[in-house]
Amino acid sequence: MVNLVVAALFGLLGGLLRAIVGFIKNYRIKRNIKFKFNYFVITIIISAFIGMLLSLAFATNYLVYLIVGYAGIDLLENLVKISKRKN
Repeated sequence: MVNLVVAALFGLLGGLLRAIVGFIKNYRIKRNIKFKFNYFVITIIISAFIGMLLSLAFATNYLVYLIVGYAGIDLLENLVKISKRKN
């Protein structure tokens, strides 16, 4: 049970880091970006879940948990962008 919580927390932290990086990147490009709080919260929750699942499958230490959370949400965002382009 402790492993699940630790994996979820580090996945969440990785997703939070990814969200902050994305926000800063968009702010530097667009300057007048509107912050979408609901999107931010949903992204963080999904990141924690992805981080937890993938960390339990592949991770061996806390740094890997963090990286998996970051990469997992990055993958999810890119899949959403690709699906929006097809529609």
